[in-house]
Amino acid sequence: MGLFDRLRGRSAEPPPSDAYTALRTRALGVQPADLGPTADPAAPIHGVIMESGHPNGVATFVCMGDGTVSLYTSTGGGVIGAGEHESVRGACLQMLAFTNRYAEDFIRASMPSPTHPLPRNGEVFFYLLTGSGVYRAQGDAADLARRRHPFSNLFENCNVVMSLVRRIDERGRSGS
Repeated sequence: MGLFDRLRGRSAEPPPSDAYTALRTRALGVQPADLGPTADPAAPIHGVIMESGHPNGVATFVCMGDGTVSLYTSTGGGVIGAGEHESVRGACLQMLAFTNRYAEDFIRASMPSPTHPLPRNGEVFFYLLTGSGVYRAQGDAADLARRRHPFSNLFENCNVVMSLVRRIDERGRSGS
């Protein structure tokens, strides 16, 4: 079963698993100093978390300034440590370089987010981790995909990295 298969069903959304909640809380709390010497200390945005709401839960994509990449779901599935694969790590760092090139614009289009709600079905939340706090922007998945939202480019960049993570996950499950 694929990573997102359980999220596409039609039943009511189950509560997030304890493991998911712990991983998500940890990711949202990452500070620049937590990323060690490999992260760019001058980057205003040291991490991006994109969450998408589905009928049965939430998919959380995490990309950090040290190349850490994870993708997990509120139903309990996921891939942790995908950034250990050079292709994924490189794509993550390219995505963060893009995000930091337009950091002022992204932060201006966001709002400070002292709380971190989960998106509902069809919603996408972007959490930008900065040294001065977490910022959130949100949009409709269809608008983002149709390039009708200021975060559409970031949405596309996150999806490029996620597709690499999914490929690695599928190869691992098929044993190749």
